[in-house]
Formats: sequence, structure tokens, C-alpha cells
Amino acid sequence: MPAEAERALHRAGPESASAARGVDVKSPASSRLINPALKSYFAYLFDVGWTRVLVALGLMVLFSLTEGIGLALLLPTLQVAGLSLSNQGQAGRYAQMVTHAFAAVGLHPGLLMLLGFFVALVGVRALVGRAENVATFAVVQTVEDSLRQRLYRAIVNSSWSFVCRSRASDFTHALTGELDRVAVGTVFLMQLLGELVVNLVYLVIAFELSAGMTILVLLCGLGLAYAFRGTVHEIEESGQELSDRTRTLYAATLDHLQGLKAAKAYGADQRNAEIFSALSRSVAHANLESMRRQAAASSWFELGSVLILAVVLYVSIRVLEVPSAEILILLLLFARVMPRFLSAHNHHRGFVNSLPSFANVLSLEHRCLAAAEPPASAHPRLPLRRSISFEQVSFSYQPGTPPALHHLDMIIPAGKIVALVGPSGAGKSTVADLMMGLLVPDTGSVAIDEVALGSDLARTWREQVGFVAPDTFLFHDTIRQNLLWASPAASEPELRAALELAAAEFVLALPGGLETVVGDRGILLSQGERQRLALARAFLRRPSMLILDEATNSLDSENETRVLGAIERLRGDMTVLLIAHRLSTIRWAELIYVIEEGTIVESGNWRALSTKRDGRFRALWEAQSLAL
Repeated sequence: MPAEAERALHRAGPESASAARGVDVKSPASSRLINPALKSYFAYLFDVGWTRVLVALGLMVLFSLTEGIGLALLLPTLQVAGLSLSNQGQAGRYAQMVTHAFAAVGLHPGLLMLLGFFVALVGVRALVGRAENVATFAVVQTVEDSLRQRLYRAIVNSSWSFVCRSRASDFTHALTGELDRVAVGTVFLMQLLGELVVNLVYLVIAFELSAGMTILVLLCGLGLAYAFRGTVHEIEESGQELSDRTRTLYAATLDHLQGLKAAKAYGADQRNAEIFSALSRSVAHANLESMRRQAAASSWFELGSVLILAVVLYVSIRVLEVPSAEILILLLLFARVMPRFLSAHNHHRGFVNSLPSFANVLSLEHRCLAAAEPPASAHPRLPLRRSISFEQVSFSYQPGTPPALHHLDMIIPAGKIVALVGPSGAGKSTVADLMMGLLVPDTGSVAIDEVALGSDLARTWREQVGFVAPDTFLFHDTIRQNLLWASPAASEPELRAALELAAAEFVLALPGGLETVVGDRGILLSQGERQRLALARAFLRRPSMLILDEATNSLDSENETRVLGAIERLRGDMTVLLIAHRLSTIRWAELIYVIEEGTIVESGNWRALSTKRDGRFRALWEAQSLAL
């Protein structure tokens, strides 16, 4: 690896550096697992598209037969043209057999008729070839589309804790770059199968003409393939290295683009460009190395093929004494067979080079499936009538690390507005994730009206939850579609009511109104406008539980007051959890919990906590007194 790429990888992080050196820190798939990967690939291929595969193979056979028929017509055409084959051994007997076959159906073809047959055959062959290309492409698209859907479903069905421990770029890379390489590998495989079918037809004809010469060619060919067996492993390793380096480049691309504003603000855009350039050169180097290995194998294989042909000709003429007409036909056959063998060898190398991508996709899918959430149960809607309770809840994001929550006890009364405050890193967002069933406690329990919120009920419960995160996410789509994403069946009056609750009537004043496109992640709107749309989206769900995690931190005082006033009017109809740093946002809360180091240290209403002079809430209150 070039030195500047190595330095850039260290700046990009240890995981990136390891990946670019060929060490897969995320995937247990090894570059030495070609046999299991090959078996899995063929099993998958015939599982998702066996009918299409059979159709494509059938057309390949038909395509080969049309070429074989053309060769069968060659001998009688030569004989009609004036070349005597009567003393040319098997070639003469074969030509006489074809002539008798025509006579049996009442035809006595001359040169014009035979040439007409050739023209018609070429036309049929062209039609069959077109159908074969379409059928082969259908196989490729079926494999890629099916595998992409499978992987995406596995990703979205995996647990939130697994997603938190993974890099989003690994998922993106697998769904795009790796699957593109799988599709290319499938093209190579289908072409390889086609070449093998055509070669088989040629070899059958050659065997009929000269069994000895054909056997000699096969033995030499097998010897050549055995001699090149080591290159297959090298090409596979280069394919794995290419996957690792492209995954690193994907990660850097996403990181740099998402942090582009900060990079410009810090004047780090050129440093990022240098890091990206080094990673890009690293991928180019891996591609070049892979191509170099394949080109070297191709040239040596071609040289070996010519050597085999020379040996076969010498043995056929000097030892087997094959007649000259048969030599001519066999030369024509092998002149067409050898390029196909070379092509088949190239396709085989291309398939082997892409096989690690299939193994990586399967590995990621298996890890996602192992971390999958249980499917939604048939449990009816969970009525939140009494409370949500946390009882001795402890949770750690990674084994062996300090817990984010430690023996936490807390009760959220139904229909009340409850606030959770505390310093950064105290565990507030973890409480929200546990309350939504995104995370499962290591010990203790979270219960809805005394029904334990296990993983089997999590999906059902989340249908009743509205959630607004600190980082607002919007699709690059219209405002209407961003709202309907949360509640597809919402009516126009419901959309307008939700916008009003969220103080987002600015939408109706926009030139495009609800049809206004918000840009990538909502970049065409201000941060406060994005947050109000996120609030409207949550209100549109009419949730029984509304969780606002710093959901008003980007609003000005006027709009924040309007939003909180709207929440106040929902008191009794909806249970609300306000997670906040700014204490001014929780004045309406009927119950306040103060959390520190993963446990509740104080609880009470605003008046009781703010007058407790030695209390933790009072300390927070005094620290923010200028803003109150």
C-alpha cells in the first residue's frame, strides 16, 4: 500500500486502516472460505431463480446447437464445392452421413441450398442469442434484487443495540458496492456456463472426428488447469482485499459528506480531501492489483494453450497419422474451442474474484438475523391506563463497559407530563430507547400497566409511540410525504391540525405549501423549521405515549411556548415524557426526575425541587438562572 494511503488510513481511524490492509474487522467472512461461499452461492442461485437459470441454460444449449449444425453443414458444403473427402477417413464418412440424412428427407442440396441454410441458420442463431442475453440478464437481476431485499430486511429487522454497534457505511457498502460486484460475478458465471456448453458441443464433434486427438487435448487442458490452480486463490484474495478497501472508502465518504459543513467551518476541507484521495488511490491500487493478477493468469494460460495445440498437432500428424481433411476440420474446431476455453477461464477468474463480496453479504445478513428482533406478536394494542414503570433497570451498550443505567427505578403516570433532566451522558436518551422497546434491559424490567415490555411486544408498543429526537431526520421529499411517512392514512384536515399543534403553519405560507421539497435531510429548511415538522409528524400519529428528546432545543422562545402550550392542552389525553437540558421547557411537567450517572437522584414537581436548596435540581436551576 502506498505510504500516503497508510497515513491517511491511520487518520481515518484504526478500523479503516485494518480494513484497507485486508483485515475485515466487521465481517467474519474469510478469504479462504471460497468452497462454502461457492456452495452457498449455487444454492442461492437455484433457490431464487432456478426457472430463469434453466431457461437461460436451455437457450445456451440451443445457441450451441445452431453453431454445431453450422459445423455439420461445413463438410457437405466443402464436398459440393469440389473438395473430395472420399479418402479422408472419419471426415469423409461424416460428410457422407450428412448427405444421406438430407436424402432421407428428399433433399439433394447443392451449393446454393447449403449456403441458404447457412444464412437461415445465422438468422435463427441471432434471435436465439438475443433471447439468451435477455434471459441471462434476468437471472442476474433476480439474484441481485432478491439478495438486496433479503439483506435490507435483515438490517431493518435487527435490534437497535446491534445497529448502534455497527457502522451505517457497512450496511450501505453491502447494499450497493458489494451487491454490484455480486451482479458482475453472476454475469461471469452465466457466461462461464455458456462457454462450457458450447465447448462441450465442439468436443463431441471433435471426438467423433478423432477420439485420440480430442482425448489428448482434454488431458493437456486438465494439466494446464491444474498448473494454474494456485492463481485462483490469489485472485480470490485480491477480491477480498478490494471489498475491504471499498468498504473503507464508503465509510470515509459518508463521514466526510455528513461533516462537510463542520469541515469547512474548521478549514479542514482540504485535509479531508487529502484523506479521501489517499483512500481512493488505495482502492485504485487494489483494483489494479486484481487486474494485474488476472491479466498475468490470462497471458500464461493463453501461452500454455498454444503450446498444447502445437503438441497436439505434432502428435496427430506424426504419431496418430490423422488424415489432412480431418486435421483441417479439427484445426477449425480447436481454433474456435481454444478462444472459448480462454474466455471461460477469464470468466471463471472474474467470478472467483467477486465471490468474496457474496460471502461478505451473507456474513452481514447472518449477523443481522442473529440480532433480529422477534416478529410483531398478535398481542392487541397495549392500553396505557395506569403507568409505565422502570424497576431496577440496568443496561450497558457493550459488555465489560460501565452501565449507562444502574438500578434505575421510575414511574411515568398515564396521562401526565413527566420530565427527565440531568447532565449530558447521564442516561436520558437510553431511558427513552428502553421505554420504546428499542433496547432490552440487562437486568430489571420496563412495564406498561404492569405488562413487561419484552422484545415480543416491542413492535406492537411502538405503534402507539410518538418520538422526536434531537437530530431531526427528514427525507429528500415533499413536506406532505414527510408527514404521511408517519401516518400514511392521514387526511388533509389532520395534516393541518398537526402542523398547528407543532407551530408549523409556516408550511402553508410557502409557495409550494405541503408540496415543498425540503432537500437532503431537510437542508432547505432552518433547524427550527425541521424540528417543528418532526413534532408535527409525531402529533399526526395520535400516540398514547409522546417522547420529546430535546425536541424544542432549536425553537425560538415564541414557538417553544406555543408548542409547549399545545402539549399542555393534551394533558390527560396523552402521556408525555420531556427530556431536556433547558429547564425552561419543563415548567408544565407535573413530575420531574433528575438522573445522574444512570440512576434517579431526585424526583418531585417544579416547586418542590426548585426550593430544595441542597438538591441537584436546584443546582441545575441556579446554573441556568439567567435563562429562566
